[in-house]
Amino acid sequence: MSDLGDTVLRMEIAALSVAALALVVSVASAAYARRTAHAAEREAEAATSAERRANRPTLVVEIEAKVGETDDSAIYNVRNDGPIDLDSISVHPPTPDDGIRYPVARVGSDWADHAAGLGAVRMGERARFVLAIGAREKLPDFRVRLVATRGADEWEQVVLLDNPRRGRVRIIFPT
Repeated sequence: MSDLGDTVLRMEIAALSVAALALVVSVASAAYARRTAHAAEREAEAATSAERRANRPTLVVEIEAKVGETDDSAIYNVRNDGPIDLDSISVHPPTPDDGIRYPVARVGSDWADHAAGLGAVRMGERARFVLAIGAREKLPDFRVRLVATRGADEWEQVVLLDNPRRGRVRIIFPT
């Protein structure tokens, strides 16, 4: 081959080598940027999760007063023990194994088809709801699902209600 052909071949090999090196550097940079972005995303999610856990409300549900054997409803208080004010609390009706429907309602409102909205509840304040229990002597255990919200955050917990005929027996099951 001529000197000119050798020079052109060397230049083509050098250009190809530089292009390959640029491709390797570009791929490595993209991978590094992606790892960095994922790490930052995970840190932000962890911080949000930690804040959400720290703000998880403590909701205390107590029966307002024991009811008699002929009473067909009972009133319960839901107290927000903090650590934040809540935009809303909703109470979902219990679904005991007996197959009977036991509707709930905010005190002073109509029975809810599904959940009864209790509205905004500030720390230390209470909201009230009524549970239709029927006029039977023996009642099933009533567990209601409470959903509390503040902004985009939502927390749920299942609460075993005080037996309306026996009075106060409180157990809280966070979910």
